[in-house]
Formats: sequence, structure tokens, C-alpha cells
Amino acid sequence: MDHEVMKVVAAAVIEDGKLLVVSKQAAPDVFYIPGGKPEPGEQPGETLKRELQEELGVVPG
Repeated sequence: MDHEVMKVVAAAVIEDGKLLVVSKQAAPDVFYIPGGKPEPGEQPGETLKRELQEELGVVPG
């Protein structure tokens, strides 16, 4: 059976033993860690920076 590989970049943000999870307005009962698929030619760090800006409104330092 052939399986297509999907590349994603995500951030596990942990503070005081708590994991930050997010949900989307369209599916408020589904939680996931912030991240997503890279755009064509985008490096992993660039993907993570863009996804954190889009999903959380933050820019990592």
C-alpha cells in the first residue's frame, strides 16, 4: 500500500507543564498544536514563524 508523505512544521509550546493547543472557529471541539504545511520553497523555520503569526498573532524571537 502506497502512502503519501505530508510534511508539517509544528511547535510544542510548554510552560509550567501545560501544553498550548489551539482550535479553529469552524471546529471548536478539535484541538491541535500550532503549525502547518510549508508553502513551496519555504524552510521549516519560515513555516513555523508564518503559522504562529497566522494562528496566534505572535512572532517568535
